[in-house]
This record gives sequence, C-alpha cells and structure tokens, in this order.
Amino acid sequence: MRTWLGVSLAAANTGAALAEMERLAALADVIELRLDLMAEFDLAQLLAARPCPVVVTYRPRREGGRFGEENGTEALRLDVLRQAAALGAEVIDIEWDSFEALGAVAPARRMISRHFFDGMPAHFAALHAELAASGAEIVKLVGMAHGQLDVIPVLATLEQTTVPTVAIAMGDYGILTRILAPRFFPGAWLTYAAADQAQAVAPGQIAIETLRQRYQAQRLTSSTPVRGYWAQTAHDLTTGGAMEGATGAEVWVPCQCAPGEERAVVRAALSRWVDFGFE
Repeated sequence: MRTWLGVSLAAANTGAALAEMERLAALADVIELRLDLMAEFDLAQLLAARPCPVVVTYRPRREGGRFGEENGTEALRLDVLRQAAALGAEVIDIEWDSFEALGAVAPARRMISRHFFDGMPAHFAALHAELAASGAEIVKLVGMAHGQLDVIPVLATLEQTTVPTVAIAMGDYGILTRILAPRFFPGAWLTYAAADQAQAVAPGQIAIETLRQRYQAQRLTSSTPVRGYWAQTAHDLTTGGAMEGATGAEVWVPCQCAPGEERAVVRAALSRWVDFGFE
C-alpha cells in the first residue's frame, strides 16, 4: 500500500478522454475526470470504459472550476455527480459548501474539497480538522503558496493526519507538497499530477512521467532519503532541472526561496523532511 498517484484529466470530449485514460492508466493509480473542463461528455460511456479507478469532479467557478450558470443549475450539477456515483465512480469530489446538499453516494466515497486561490489559509490544520469532521471519507484542502515556507503547514498536516487526505500548496513554491506527499502515507491518500506538462489544470502540477521518473513518487516512503537542492528557475521545479532525480536510494527535490525568504530559514523549516546536508 502507498499513496496513490493521480492524474487530472481535462479532455475536450468523451473520445479524447477515453484515449487519454488508456494511456494514463499505465502511469497513474487513479484518474480525475474534470467534467467542468470538457466541452461535452457521455458519463455512462466514460465510466463503463474506465481502465482504472476515477475521481469525478464537476467544479463550480466559486471553487476554481468552469461550471457556471450557462451550464445549468447547482441542482443539475449535483445530479450529475450522483449519476456518476450510481454508474460506479469510485470517488466523487464535492465542494465543502455543497457536501450536505449532495448527500450519501455510497458505495462511492466522497472527497470533500476546499480551495484557496489567493494564498494559504490561516490555521490550515484546523480547517483540515473541520473538513474531516464532516463525515467525508477523504479530505482535500488546497491553498496557493507565495513562498517556500508556505508548504510547512501542508506537510505537517499530511504527516499528522489519520484521515485519508489530499493537501496541496499550489503554484511554483508549492510543488514540494506534490512531490513529498507519498512520504506521508497513509495520511496522504493521493497526489495529483498532470497528463503532461502542457495539460496542467492547476498551478504547479507536474507531469505524471516527471513525478514518476524524476521524483520516484511510486517508491517514495517515509524512510526514503530526500535531498534538497536550490532550483535556479521555475522551469527547474517542474522538470527537475539539471538534477538527475533519483540517485540510488535517494530522491532529490527542488526548492526555491521567494523574495525576502532566507535560505537558512527555509532550510531549517524543511529539515524535518528534506536534507540539505550536501551544502
């Protein structure tokens, strides 16, 4: 058992989604179907032909998605999610403010989600606990990192939780949360990647091949030695830069200080999880 590797898929239509799902099933444990990012979809066909477990997401604009009034009512959106559960979807992503309205969808599991696109929410751990108290089977809490230190509450929450969790700091400074999530199994239930770097659906998503090959996410555990290095550019963060990724039993991860952040402070804050001892 380990943290699952997921891919967020934003295909144009049903045919394109099915083709991509076949390719991605060899790389990912679960595929997120972002219905709100598709021009059209046949839900029954998508789920009948799925080659691996899926998370079905129909994200409204208020939580960073594209479902709006022109697509229909909130009641229609929830009905689509209930239909996905009835058709066999393994997980339904439901926003925190729609959780009660959705109701039970067993045997599908509900992933209650909340997103902050302006920054990292204060009291991250307390917010996580509030979502966990909802009764949802999985908790997802996401913020936007504006500095490398913003990843600390996310990593600490993943380390301490006993509830299956997806916790992410978005953006370039938050990439570390996506890479290191598998160190915190069983608390970290899933880490999301992109189908490829050009198809990232959220800031800071890494291509699934990079997550597997450079950062060895499929074998990363709490006992894997993790070495940190300072990335020179944002491009280095998503590609691994000049580093070769895994070296023997080690995994190398990129860090980058924001303006005003001191390396010594960042290094000390990350020392619970990342070793900068080579410096």
